[in-house]
Amino acid sequence: MKFNEDSRVKIPALLHLARLGYTYISRSKQFRLEENNIFSDIFKESISNINPELSSGEVTKLLEDVSFKLKNDDLGRDFFKQLTNTSGIKLIDFDDFENNSFHITTELTYKNGEEEFRPDITVLINGMPLVFIEVKKPNNKQGVIDERNRINRRFTNAAFKTFTNITQLMIFSNNMEYEDGVIDPVYGAFYATSANGNLHFNYLEKKKILILPIY
Repeated sequence: MKFNEDSRVKIPALLHLARLGYTYISRSKQFRLEENNIFSDIFKESISNINPELSSGEVTKLLEDVSFKLKNDDLGRDFFKQLTNTSGIKLIDFDDFENNSFHITTELTYKNGEEEFRPDITVLINGMPLVFIEVKKPNNKQGVIDERNRINRRFTNAAFKTFTNITQLMIFSNNMEYEDGVIDPVYGAFYATSANGNLHFNYLEKKKILILPIY
């Protein structure tokens, strides 16, 4: 097997997620709303499952409301409030977490006009792309730094506002051990959230890097 990002990091990550119960969606079956990458069929089925009192029309209206909120200039605050709501209509069932649906896919295109990028792995909860994972080949120090710089540039780009608002967690891994005492980490696995267009990186224990769901 070739020594590259796929063989050393990406495929092991996908296999681990599959063992945790995530269903893989092939690239040929990435049927989603291009404006925000919500997989509408999965979303509607999942929301109906955790909110059985809703009619199909009400579920469709909810999807339209979520899509509208994701266009706000609020760094995703309004969507986050709706996402974490535990009473009334729920986007995620926090009381019975197994009641939600979990999927993964690779190379999903995040696109707005001529601007686009494709994270290595996208994690979907109830059809919503809440997490993405970028992987880098081990022993490639500059690769991690370059990826961080690219994400910072993308998330200051207004064209990606909707994707900034829906993304709750970004994970970066080169499947290596951490360097002790390093302020600016480049080896290991890290997570980040967006705030004011810049990434805030934190250490994430390697043994927990793919223990999702994240909530």
